[in-house]
Amino acid sequence: MFPAIRSAIKDFAEGFGSKPITLDIKAGGSGADWYARNGFNNLYQLHTEGGPSWSGQPVSIDTAQNHSVVWACERIISESMAFMPLNMMQATSAGKIFATHHPMYSALHNAPNEEMTSMGYRETATAHVVMGGNSYSQIMRRSGTGIANELYPLLPSQVKVDRDSQKRLVYIVKESSGDPGKTYTVIKGKPHDILHIRGLGNNGTIGYSVINIARHSIGTAQSAEKYAAKFYAAGGRTPWLLEMAQKFKSTQDQDKFSADFVTWMSDQNNWHKGLILEPGMTYKNMGMSPQDSQFIETRAFEIPEICRWFLISPHMVGDLSRATFSNIEHLALQFIKMTLTAWMTRWEQELWRCVLTPEEKTQGYFFRHNANGLMRGDFASRMAGYATALQNGYKSIDEVRDLEDDNPLPNGAGRAYHVQMNMATVPGTGTPMVAEQGILDRMAAAKKPAAIAAPAGGE
Repeated sequence: MFPAIRSAIKDFAEGFGSKPITLDIKAGGSGADWYARNGFNNLYQLHTEGGPSWSGQPVSIDTAQNHSVVWACERIISESMAFMPLNMMQATSAGKIFATHHPMYSALHNAPNEEMTSMGYRETATAHVVMGGNSYSQIMRRSGTGIANELYPLLPSQVKVDRDSQKRLVYIVKESSGDPGKTYTVIKGKPHDILHIRGLGNNGTIGYSVINIARHSIGTAQSAEKYAAKFYAAGGRTPWLLEMAQKFKSTQDQDKFSADFVTWMSDQNNWHKGLILEPGMTYKNMGMSPQDSQFIETRAFEIPEICRWFLISPHMVGDLSRATFSNIEHLALQFIKMTLTAWMTRWEQELWRCVLTPEEKTQGYFFRHNANGLMRGDFASRMAGYATALQNGYKSIDEVRDLEDDNPLPNGAGRAYHVQMNMATVPGTGTPMVAEQGILDRMAAAKKPAAIAAPAGGE
């Protein structure tokens, strides 16, 4: 027993450990909740990445996920990021192209490893950083070239971020509290071994856990749910008391009557039956009713309160009280612009920083999400936009058809660009078009002095 305690305390002193200090606590139960209830907040936070709230409810990532609004916020961000196409691109002299020749293109587009799909991996990694502030993945590279070809997600509780004696960033990966761990050092000019996606933080190295910061708001919401559960479990009754006109003859009579009455009140078959009391007895309610405590208003306030922490509009989690037919589309676009854009930028820049080798960074490789599918409006709006793009030579017919997931026109008929002047084809050579050249010729002829014709017959 003592070596286990000593090892656990050592891990705690180092500020790292993936397992709690598990002692056989006879009074009050055991586990992480015991630490919070008995004032050991650091031990609780060490295990759960959370802490006790003002409401008295211990809040961690695991307990917070039991609340429907937290779960919905986590899902809407992680799933939206996961099903959005993420492509590896390369900037060349001929323009931007898909880097289909690179193994990371397939890893991000199809499957990052043999065990996961692209959506499953990116959904998991995004959920880690959305809830805990940090997401870690091990980068597998080809020997010799160092080109990345696979990604494996790591549990955030297994990774500790630190600095060595040379102030270099290091990642220590430990699978258990007794595991000595493996250290991965970030060395300038060499490929990285860990893909680290960070959320908002104070030092640029570690992101904040939104669950830890928002634990008081989440704890209040959990307390309200707990109250609702107990209220209905008790048959929808508030605490009560009985007033007696006379005292019981003995303590035994009082205890027997109290036990019988409590048993009758607790029986679900009696919840909707009226009470029959003896003369001199008065039944009174104690405490505040749900109406007096504004219980419904409190439950409704929980939704926007938690959504603020995730920068999500309440309508995204099913609260349509403020949504109308005129603003629902703009609210969806706001979610993309104000929420998803930040997460897309984090993914793209961290992939560039960690996955690419120094040589690949100079070769024009980069990563981009394709949010066109999320930005698409209704059919009439899309057609009006396409018509404007076609008439002004901004897009070709084939490019518009590709946006609608249609095949190109046969024989290259849809590759030409058009402008409004008689919808003439842009030659692409820099010379004026036929119709434009005719206008220029007539203008030039009009500027020449007219020739004087000789009179008939001469002089």
